[in-house]
Amino acid sequence: MIADPYSVLGILPNASNDEVKKAYRDLSRKYHPDSYANNPLADLAEEKFKEVQEAYKQIMDEREKGYNSGYSGGQSYQKESYSNQGYNSYAYEESQEMREIYSMLMMRHFREALNELSRIPERGARWHYYNAIAYSGLGNTITAMGHARQAVAMEPSNSDYSQFLRQLQNNTRNYRNNGGGMSGSNSDACDMCCKLWLADSICECMGGDLCACM
Repeated sequence: MIADPYSVLGILPNASNDEVKKAYRDLSRKYHPDSYANNPLADLAEEKFKEVQEAYKQIMDEREKGYNSGYSGGQSYQKESYSNQGYNSYAYEESQEMREIYSMLMMRHFREALNELSRIPERGARWHYYNAIAYSGLGNTITAMGHARQAVAMEPSNSDYSQFLRQLQNNTRNYRNNGGGMSGSNSDACDMCCKLWLADSICECMGGDLCACM
């Protein structure tokens, strides 16, 4: 446990939830591992990134307990809100399990994320969305598209899900149009672009934006 999580995020203890989230997003973008590829400071940035994630979790956990203290059966109330409110992204920010899976996806630990997702009984739109990201990261586009379609079907108004599905469809279409693949530097450039887009999609699902142009 971090002694002073607020200092890690550079905010005061009386900061609003919006201020906490803004500080978290800004620091997550600043220390994201993708920004330090082949950089001698990569290890330090990764440690700082993890510290930011933990500080945010700790603050939100503490505030969640305070919020739910007025209800009987706080945990059951939280699970009910997931079932009845469309599995919105803010509710999942409040879920310890989903925050941990989000961190795994950010670190590209896709198989670990899938293992954890398989243990979660509440399988709503966000669950399918995270599965789509993980399978896409592992190169299993067909399964990824199946989960992405299910996420869109369950929450058609969620732009994150729709955008992710469209991108998977576009990538599949481009792959076929280019004869099943590329060679040389073009393939490397395409792979790097896809990885950047994937990381940006994961950031945006938590309210951040790794690449403003995407």
